[in-house]
Amino acid sequence: MTLKDLYLGVDVGGTFTDLVFFDGDGVLHSYKVPSTPDRPGMSTLQGIREIAGLHGLTASDLARLHHTHGSTIAINTLIERRGAATALITTDGYRDLYELGRLALPEPMRYDSRRATPLTPRRLVREVGGRLDAEGCEMEPLDENSVVAALHELRDAGAQSLVVCLMHSYRNPAHERRVAELAALHVPDLPCDLSCETWPQAREYERAILTTINAYVRPNVVGYLDHLVSGTRELGLAAEPRVIRSNGGMQRASTIRRNPVTSLLSGPAAGVSAAAAVARAAGMEGADLVTVDVGGTSVDVGIVRAGQPLLSAEEHISDFPVLTPCIAVSSVGAGGGSMIWLDELGALKVGPRSVGADPGPACYGRGTTPALTDAFLLAGWLADGQLLAGRIPLHLEAARKAMAPVAEGLGLSVESAADAAIALAIAVMAAETSGVLAQRGVDAPEFSLVAYGGAGPLIGALLAEAVYIDRMILPQAPGVLSALGAVSADLEIDLIRPVYSRLSAIQDRDLQVIMQDMETEADACFREESQELPIIGREIIYAADMRYEGQGFDVSVALDSRWLAQGDLAAVAGAFHEAHRRTYGYAKELNPIWLKEVRAHIVGTTPKPVGAEVAPGTGAKSFGTRRVRISGVTYDARLYRRGDLGAGDTFEGPAIIEQQDTTVLVPPGWVTRQTQSGVLVLERPGVATTTMGGIA
Repeated sequence: MTLKDLYLGVDVGGTFTDLVFFDGDGVLHSYKVPSTPDRPGMSTLQGIREIAGLHGLTASDLARLHHTHGSTIAINTLIERRGAATALITTDGYRDLYELGRLALPEPMRYDSRRATPLTPRRLVREVGGRLDAEGCEMEPLDENSVVAALHELRDAGAQSLVVCLMHSYRNPAHERRVAELAALHVPDLPCDLSCETWPQAREYERAILTTINAYVRPNVVGYLDHLVSGTRELGLAAEPRVIRSNGGMQRASTIRRNPVTSLLSGPAAGVSAAAAVARAAGMEGADLVTVDVGGTSVDVGIVRAGQPLLSAEEHISDFPVLTPCIAVSSVGAGGGSMIWLDELGALKVGPRSVGADPGPACYGRGTTPALTDAFLLAGWLADGQLLAGRIPLHLEAARKAMAPVAEGLGLSVESAADAAIALAIAVMAAETSGVLAQRGVDAPEFSLVAYGGAGPLIGALLAEAVYIDRMILPQAPGVLSALGAVSADLEIDLIRPVYSRLSAIQDRDLQVIMQDMETEADACFREESQELPIIGREIIYAADMRYEGQGFDVSVALDSRWLAQGDLAAVAGAFHEAHRRTYGYAKELNPIWLKEVRAHIVGTTPKPVGAEVAPGTGAKSFGTRRVRISGVTYDARLYRRGDLGAGDTFEGPAIIEQQDTTVLVPPGWVTRQTQSGVLVLERPGVATTTMGGIA
């Protein structure tokens, strides 16, 4: 690989599709094109055509273009309930598995709280005979006649895909695999997903849900990938597309088809990973960050601890538990396209409904419903006639006309109504961010905020003030950071092996066998994924889920590979006691320990584009001023162009910084400095800069 290789990263959002392109000289170019929700993949292909035309890319150039994609196809399919008609085969007595769940209400303090409607209706669930015990030993042989009958009934009932989740199959997959063999024989056109292969972990309900989501979203994800693969090949791209996973890594499109559930948080995960990479590039090794992605539809909040995105072993996504590791991201519907409206009592609301990409906010000139972007324009944060994303002209009068009914209902001027909408949106974002920080045990003032997405840099500093953070970091291309995360992603795969035993009952050899088994699967992954794009480094990170006997919750314990290779159970026990002490403040060394699962996080380092550094500055030069309102106060803000700022250039707010993919608002009291790496750092006076880790 050489620096002459070309790289493309894509993030398909609900409103815009973001693209970043690194040319042969390492120069970063960013673009936005309107998304096409009804025709997934079309916006990506249109963006590639535009980039090829603008840069004069030849057939030879396109043939050596590496491209990685983040997408919302899987998560949107789940949220909108437009997946395949998925049937379930389970063990006798468990037909109501989905309805019973964990018998927990989503919001116990609300009288109207209801559990989510299952993805699979009860009419598409069948029970079959046969039973394994908790050790995986056969208590009753599989009743193959009941399996065959169930397969024919489900096919005739209109099932489009089949999920098999039998009791204790995580310990012994034999029964589930036999059901798959019978399905291939009797209903060969019905795709079959096995819970023992999707994610072999205990808890039948969660395992069944995960496997169901996998089958439910697959047709839409595969259809999108097929269209993407064929479309990019027609354009002359020789390399197979790579797809971002929920853990922030990537896989080949052909392998993500097997487990599309791993791409549920594809777009948000790429952004958090990129934020961590931006901090490292700016000299902030091991930084603690709060990441805030404000797009057209939603705000996604993530956490980076000690330079690494915070991974969660279980997230709730669209009302359902998802066991596969993913970057922990929390979302709230308050993006730039969020509607501004009045409820039946006349109270002001912002979101969660969005005007979407078409017609978009009223200031786009096509719609009549006011959105948060209209409020930004009315506040002067954006300018009349300004080209949003370099292509959509903004119309001040259209925004004013759309906001007028809301203002009249509130008894305010149009400008005051816009200020109120912005304040409400920031309050909603601050509440969500504070909740995430509290849940993760984060002391906000000790963290830096990374704002990105199309609207993130506009509200980032005000949001930081609301949650008591005094430093904000703006990447070189914040409006397309998730796409940048895609282009710089590594291969990352997660594996799990069930143990479910007291530590005292485990033999030294047992740990060695688990490690060898995982390494064998990791080797196969590396061989498969390294086609077309070489893996230049590899690492396997081990961990275990452990608990004291009788305890209700697990503790994640980092494992040294040498402990597994040597079967060092004493070292494993010591690590658990220490991890428990850090988590709960105490340890009970004499209590029996249970080891539930061993996990492996596989990382394959891939070649990365090398970006160009920013030239030394000669002093920030404003090209004008604009009247803006911030928190109801009017200011004359100086105007700057991001591309004109050099390394070391410093200025104070109030100011507006314009760039192709976004606009930055610098409120009064904030100082902005451009770094050599192209990162902008905003700080409030009184914050010690010695903690910046040597940002240049």
